Amino acid sequence: MKRLVSVVLLVMGWTVLAWAGEGVLPKPDVLGEETVLLTEKLSARYDGIIVRDFSVEGAEVVNMDKDEQARLKEVKPEIVRILTESIVKTLKSETRFARVSAKGGTSAKTVILEGKFTRFNAGHGAAKVFLGWFAPEGAKTNISVSGRLIDARSGKELATFSDTRSGHEGTAIGFVGEVFKIQAKDQGEEIAKFIGKLY
Repeated sequence: MKRLVSVVLLVMGWTVLAWAGEGVLPKPDVLGEETVLLTEKLSARYDGIIVRDFSVEGAEVVNMDKDEQARLKEVKPEIVRILTESIVKTLKSETRFARVSAKGGTSAKTVILEGKFTRFNAGHGAAKVFLGWFAPEGAKTNISVSGRLIDARSGKELATFSDTRSGHEGTAIGFVGEVFKIQAKDQGEEIAKFIGKLY
């Protein structure tokens, strides 16, 4: 009798788990954290995407003195532009959206990408030099972003993500803003890949 009850409970558990995940697309596993709320590929309902500039409002600035923070403030618009252009360019080359733009009107068949920079981290020089790739994330030069895909007509959230992009510390001597620009380009390509896997 105990065995029968155990089997019944096991089957019920599998049924509940299968039902709970039924129809939701798997995560693309491209970015750090991903939530997918779609039950079908984007291509089933959407033929266009609008990429909005990511906001820098409220982004945390870490490991920078006042002079560096002032310089970062000057280059933030360029970092935002580079991210947007990178996403648009990669989406145009790697997806079959009929319309990909950073501006323009929406239609019933349009999805919108919007997001924000959450952190600009200049990193710790000594940790980067002595530990290199093994340095903890907080010690590396990096940018962090979060974003979401929404239905243009209803505003319904379709997917969300957050990610931190490191690397290229050795490509620019001096002001860390130059590294952030390179990281923004890389981040844009990765966000586009995330969207491409959902398309």
